[in-house]
Amino acid sequence: MATQHNFSNAQIAKLLDQVGAALTLSKANSFEVRAYQNAADSIEHSDNELSDLWEEEKLGNLPGLGKSMQAYIDELFRTGEVKHFISVMKKFELVVFDLIGLPGIGPKTAKEIADLGVKSLKDLETQLKNGKLVEKGFSAKVAEKILPALEQSKNNEHEDRMLRPMALGLAEKIMDYLKQSPEVLAVDPLGSLRRRVVTVGDLDFSASSKNPEKVIEHFIQMPGISRVLNKGPRLVMVLLHSGLHIDLLVGTPDNYGALLHHFTGGKNHNIHLRNIALDKGYSLSADGVKNVKTDETKHIKKEDEIYELLDMQPIPPEMREDIGEIELAQKHALPKLVEFKDIKGDFHIHSNFEFNQSHGPGLFTLEQMAKKGASLGYEYIALSDHSPAFKINDKATVIKLVAKRTEVINKLKKSLKSIRVLNSLEVDILPDGSLSVPDESLETLDVCNIGVHSSHQMNKEKMTVRILKALENPHAKILVHPTGRKLLSRPSFDANWDEIFEYCAKNKKVLEVNGTPDRLDLRDDLIRLAKEKGCMFVVNTDAHDLGQMENMQFGVDLARRGWLEREQIINTWEWTKVKAWFNIRD
Repeated sequence: MATQHNFSNAQIAKLLDQVGAALTLSKANSFEVRAYQNAADSIEHSDNELSDLWEEEKLGNLPGLGKSMQAYIDELFRTGEVKHFISVMKKFELVVFDLIGLPGIGPKTAKEIADLGVKSLKDLETQLKNGKLVEKGFSAKVAEKILPALEQSKNNEHEDRMLRPMALGLAEKIMDYLKQSPEVLAVDPLGSLRRRVVTVGDLDFSASSKNPEKVIEHFIQMPGISRVLNKGPRLVMVLLHSGLHIDLLVGTPDNYGALLHHFTGGKNHNIHLRNIALDKGYSLSADGVKNVKTDETKHIKKEDEIYELLDMQPIPPEMREDIGEIELAQKHALPKLVEFKDIKGDFHIHSNFEFNQSHGPGLFTLEQMAKKGASLGYEYIALSDHSPAFKINDKATVIKLVAKRTEVINKLKKSLKSIRVLNSLEVDILPDGSLSVPDESLETLDVCNIGVHSSHQMNKEKMTVRILKALENPHAKILVHPTGRKLLSRPSFDANWDEIFEYCAKNKKVLEVNGTPDRLDLRDDLIRLAKEKGCMFVVNTDAHDLGQMENMQFGVDLARRGWLEREQIINTWEWTKVKAWFNIRD
């Protein structure tokens, strides 16, 4: 099945979200709207390209895609459009769908703005700044929140960046193709991808071979290449049909380490290291290490040889940013970074338990999610559905709903012997800092996750007070996705992180490193700050389906960029130690 029209996962997920918004405005059946939301979420967070699944006729393998949705996606790839989508969306101005992409603007608000005569995002900015939109009857309070969101959106456009999982998936396909050549002895990603940066631009690769020109000839035959931009005996630059720029550098085995090292580290790291080398009489380059006095060049088979030559401890790729790692390496005092194999559980998992939830549920049952954890080799797993929506449930109803779910989980605990199941919830931190679930229910949980899910535009002072007040609740244990960021779409909100981290360290409140591909939150700089303050962490997936439970590696990658070691991450611990930390009752 040949693809007639190319669409990325992000583009399709956005389209489905827009159709769902149009259905909401049309007052369609809530189950139909939910189907689009679930499909969009599943596609956005999938590690597989939807176009590949379509080509292989395996759309049904992706959770959240029913028969009707599969048919629509098939039509999209075949014809470039879906007639049903067009009929649903044509009832509304196009600007409505641009507006929905802004933080804090839902379908109803977007339609209201469009109905007031706003024709574009630029027009919206103008009418917000000159006050005309409010003069027409739009809420001044809402307008005050939208303008900074609009400006942040403008300042945080990253159309040329990819989320790490998408970049990694594409990179693995390219490396697999290169390895098909018998001339290729080794292949590695370079630059930001190898340093495990959360978003990636163009992809660069290195290969080791005794016949570089043959490798380059093999590479330019790779399917998907639009044109060759530059070609030499050891370097080739190509452009894919998608517009992505790919570079391949080929080195010989006796000097591959020098090439790999030269094109991995951040610019400042490399400059700092070159200056240290010069002080010792060496010149570093992709061609090896030259003795400045004798003009002799030493070939480098493995990149660690460079650090050893400079009397330094070898620095892991994800630390090479010149933020103190070189000084530690000189003292042979680098942290021993956490590894994926160290993880023993996950404290943030969502199921499809019907719960009148505040936010989207998962796609699989509590039991299925727990069993998936067992299949991953975990010792324990915390089932952490979103708490009941506080706006539509009174206190008594919330208590009743939580008790009902607790009863189900307690039965699951007894029936499952392959993994220890923990009763948890992801509870909303309300704007005033209170929690959306009463203490009577919170005290029945094994572990309580808390997080900000609304009013992200609060100023720094108010957000700090809000989070600290929530953390003061004795039942609150883990602060999840602490900065609220959504990569490529929503920046971190501002707060006094020094004060928050100091409180967490002093009061045994745990910080989450969230492995969801479009969150990857905390930021690596904040992880390092929190580590300095003495905080403890968990690395979670925030999974809403079985496949997303395998995103743990991305959380571990981020933890490594934050310089975290095993003992600082609670879900690397044995159960008895975890139980004691959270004071979990048998």
